[in-house]
Amino acid sequence: MEAFLNYVRLKAFGRGLRGYHSAWFVVAVATWMIHRARNQGDVVYRTKLKPGEQLIIKASPSTSSKSSGN
Repeated sequence: MEAFLNYVRLKAFGRGLRGYHSAWFVVAVATWMIHRARNQGDVVYRTKLKPGEQLIIKASPSTSSKSSGN
Protein backbone atom coordinates (compact mmCIF):
# COMPACT_ATOMS: atom_id res chain seq x y z
CA MET A 1 0.00 0.00 0.00
CA GLU A 2 2.83 2.37 0.87
CA ALA A 3 4.51 1.88 -2.51
CA PHE A 4 1.24 2.61 -4.30
CA LEU A 5 0.68 5.81 -2.30
CA ASN A 6 4.25 6.93 -3.06
CA TYR A 7 3.74 6.30 -6.77
CA VAL A 8 0.43 8.17 -6.88
CA ARG A 9 1.81 11.05 -4.81
CA LEU A 10 4.85 11.51 -7.06
CA LYS A 11 2.84 11.32 -10.28
CA ALA A 12 0.15 13.64 -8.94
CA PHE A 13 2.68 16.24 -7.75
CA GLY A 14 4.37 16.15 -11.13
CA ARG A 15 1.15 16.55 -13.06
CA GLY A 16 -0.26 19.12 -10.64
CA LEU A 17 2.83 21.31 -10.74
CA ARG A 18 3.09 21.08 -14.53
CA GLY A 19 -0.44 22.41 -14.80
CA TYR A 20 -2.25 19.41 -16.28
CA HIS A 21 -5.20 19.91 -13.96
CA SER A 22 -5.60 21.36 -10.48
CA ALA A 23 -7.28 18.13 -9.30
CA TRP A 24 -3.91 16.37 -9.57
CA PHE A 25 -2.46 18.76 -7.03
CA VAL A 26 -5.39 18.03 -4.69
CA VAL A 27 -4.73 14.29 -5.09
CA ALA A 28 -1.05 14.87 -4.32
CA VAL A 29 -1.81 16.81 -1.15
CA ALA A 30 -4.35 14.20 -0.03
CA THR A 31 -1.89 11.31 -0.50
CA TRP A 32 0.82 13.28 1.30
CA MET A 33 -1.55 13.83 4.24
CA ILE A 34 -2.41 10.10 4.33
CA HIS A 35 1.31 9.31 4.30
CA ARG A 36 1.95 11.71 7.19
CA ALA A 37 -0.96 10.35 9.23
CA ARG A 38 0.10 6.72 8.77
CA ASN A 39 3.77 7.30 9.58
CA GLN A 40 3.50 9.39 12.72
CA GLY A 41 5.10 7.76 15.72
CA ASP A 42 3.63 7.76 19.17
CA VAL A 43 4.67 11.18 20.41
CA VAL A 44 4.31 11.35 24.17
CA TYR A 45 5.77 14.79 24.81
CA ARG A 46 7.02 17.57 22.55
CA THR A 47 8.50 20.92 23.52
CA LYS A 48 11.05 23.49 22.43
CA LEU A 49 13.96 24.13 24.76
CA LYS A 50 15.43 27.57 25.20
CA PRO A 51 19.20 28.02 25.46
CA GLY A 52 20.37 26.77 28.84
CA GLU A 53 17.30 24.61 29.49
CA GLN A 54 17.58 20.86 29.74
CA LEU A 55 15.25 17.91 29.56
CA ILE A 56 16.04 14.89 31.72
CA ILE A 57 14.54 11.53 30.75
CA LYS A 58 14.49 8.72 33.29
CA ALA A 59 13.43 5.14 32.65
CA SER A 60 11.82 3.18 35.45
CA PRO A 61 10.88 -0.49 35.66
CA SER A 62 7.57 -1.41 34.09
CA THR A 63 4.65 -1.75 36.48
CA SER A 64 2.59 -3.94 34.15
CA SER A 65 1.00 -7.08 35.52
CA LYS A 66 2.41 -9.30 32.77
CA SER A 67 4.73 -12.12 33.75
CA SER A 68 8.38 -11.69 32.79
CA GLY A 69 8.58 -15.34 31.73
CA ASN A 70 11.28 -16.29 34.27
